[in-house]
Amino acid sequence: PTCGLVSEKDIIGQLDDPRCFLEPERVNAEAIWFTTGFVEYPIPNYLTPNQRAEEIELSFEISSEAPGFNDEWPSDICISLNGAVLCEWTSPGDFGERRGILTPQWWTGNQYGLLKILRISRNGVFLDGEKMRGITLEDVIDPTAKRWILRFEVLPNAVNAGGLTLFGSKFGNYRQGILVRTFYHKEE
Repeated sequence: PTCGLVSEKDIIGQLDDPRCFLEPERVNAEAIWFTTGFVEYPIPNYLTPNQRAEEIELSFEISSEAPGFNDEWPSDICISLNGAVLCEWTSPGDFGERRGILTPQWWTGNQYGLLKILRISRNGVFLDGEKMRGITLEDVIDPTAKRWILRFEVLPNAVNAGGLTLFGSKFGNYRQGILVRTFYHKEE
């Protein structure tokens, strides 16, 4: 806690009860938040044997998680793929001073996040165009695996353990959930 999930129309489970993340209705979540811990998403690998990944692009709306909201609430968020840390990014706050463009009127908590674009290729890991790490796509993914695991995490011992909030297509300012794009070329 603080933690929870909400759909477009209602709270899923109970607020500040980590068991809500096990609710069957969690698949309808449009916003999720927690103070410390992690959430993982399996990403299907649709590449065929004659296709070679060149770049993976992840796009998501994210913020910190403060009780209520606090526009100045830094949080160190770690983003990993298949257990390899892609980047650690400090969210500046949990934004609620103004209503999110898509956030339903009934919701009074945090309203929106920042749209972040994370790319991993043979040139390294880039967040919003800034190089974060030198690890490459080849270091991170098994091209024959049926799925890859994306993780968002706030460690309890982080300098700024200010939680995280992820927004879906019906909350926040951007009409999207977590988007994953795999760019590839065909081998002959």
